[in-house]
Amino acid sequence: MMSKEITFQKYVGEEVVVKTVIKQGKKTFEKQYYPDKVKAVPKGNAYIIGNGPSRKEFDLNQLKHSGQTYGCNALYRDFIPDYIFSVDSKITATMIKDKVYEKCWHYTPSLEVNRYSPHLQLIPNNPGWISGSAAFWTAMVHGHTNIFLIGFDFREYGKGKQNNIYQDTRHYGPRNGDDIFTGWLDQWRQVQRMRPYCSFNLVHDNPPDFLLVSNPSDNLKKFKNYSYKEFIDSVLNPVS
Repeated sequence: MMSKEITFQKYVGEEVVVKTVIKQGKKTFEKQYYPDKVKAVPKGNAYIIGNGPSRKEFDLNQLKHSGQTYGCNALYRDFIPDYIFSVDSKITATMIKDKVYEKCWHYTPSLEVNRYSPHLQLIPNNPGWISGSAAFWTAMVHGHTNIFLIGFDFREYGKGKQNNIYQDTRHYGPRNGDDIFTGWLDQWRQVQRMRPYCSFNLVHDNPPDFLLVSNPSDNLKKFKNYSYKEFIDSVLNPVS
């Protein structure tokens, strides 16, 4: 998939296909231009919040004073980030019902933007990734260059073990596998190749080995793993 280096350009909007029409065997596309309404300005670090159990004991409110927060799906039940993402139609419908768009910028694919106009924002230059990946993708489109992943575990934990903080709640079924989410992990590595001018940081107390190997930004000395204590002490509350 995509891995070619991207030169940063300020996002102003884009044209996307909103309807496909097939007539007399010929396919035509109706397009619509979406101007950027968010006009995001990067401030501080970009904290990308996943919903993996590794962040369960961490107070997300600590992030607010030193950067901007990007989250996804049911995160809004407990914490309102600056930007939130959903790509699944069912949870997007619930978020619309709960008026999440009144509390922060809510990004989705074009299908949902059209369905719930004018409440939602288009994922910029959408790579078609999952919500969490769309979040770190968009942070870099916004211009952030120091990226922190929090609560990204990229795996199942086995039968009877929690994979997601919201597991077994609405829109989240049981998870009993023990798979590594290689596709999601590949998206994390792809974006490192596409944005080599960015620094990439993982916050995790006990990351599995596969999270710490084959990170393209390693070669540029732009990848680091922090324990939560290290993260709090050296990033959130550095000694002057």
